Amino acid sequence: MSAREPFALGLLRKLAEAQGRSGYFDAGPGALRYTVRGPEGAPELLVLHGLSDSIAGWARPASALARRHRLHLLDLPGHGLSDPPADHRLESLLCAVERYALQLQRPSLVGHSLGGWLALKLALRHPERVRELVLINPGGASVPEDQLAAFRALVQPRTAADARRYLAAAFHRPPLALRLLPGEIIKAMHADNARGFLGALEAEDFFTAAELRSLRVPVRLLWGRHDKFLPEATLGFFRAHLPGVRVELIEDAAHCPHLEVPAALARAIVGD
Repeated sequence: MSAREPFALGLLRKLAEAQGRSGYFDAGPGALRYTVRGPEGAPELLVLHGLSDSIAGWARPASALARRHRLHLLDLPGHGLSDPPADHRLESLLCAVERYALQLQRPSLVGHSLGGWLALKLALRHPERVRELVLINPGGASVPEDQLAAFRALVQPRTAADARRYLAAAFHRPPLALRLLPGEIIKAMHADNARGFLGALEAEDFFTAAELRSLRVPVRLLWGRHDKFLPEATLGFFRAHLPGVRVELIEDAAHCPHLEVPAALARAIVGD
């Protein structure tokens, strides 16, 4: 089990886990790092982060989300302080998260990017166990092959120029620290969790229109207005096929609203 993170991420993790209970959940195989915050007995809310992110990335919205909810934050398998999965298939990640989610009392599921992909899969698999679904720039849409190929190239940067293109697509205003350290982007997106997941994806992992139309859970879609990261057809696919979906555009944000506009995103998640 990993016990170390880069210094800056460690500080963010301390903020995310502050005033909460943290530990490791046996997701068999391997353990998931979790944090629980907020009043006991409040409606439960489970947040699933995106690829190469962790609990630490949700440090800034966490306090607002925990005011009226029993907030659960997870490090996905192979991310943050969680154990690596037996393999990086989407189904393997889903099964680990499913074990944690099924112990909760009809939580609302909040998922960003890869986390949104997993949250939607969970809601389709266990609609009776999910109160509401909040998807934030989710992945998993069926899009034209050329768009998917371009996305794969974008998320596997190899040069400083590639990393700058990645940042320009993922952020409305890329953080100065990341602009100054493009090597960190390259390292993160070639780490085992990212490379393994992208390499293990199969056609059947992506949602079909019919699959989405079968959803029987209330769903909201929060979308960073300036997202140029996900394939262009993603938003239209979800908007067209998720039944009764409510779409809200998040201003001044691209693919990562939890990093760019955490307060605005927290308000949108809780419906303020």
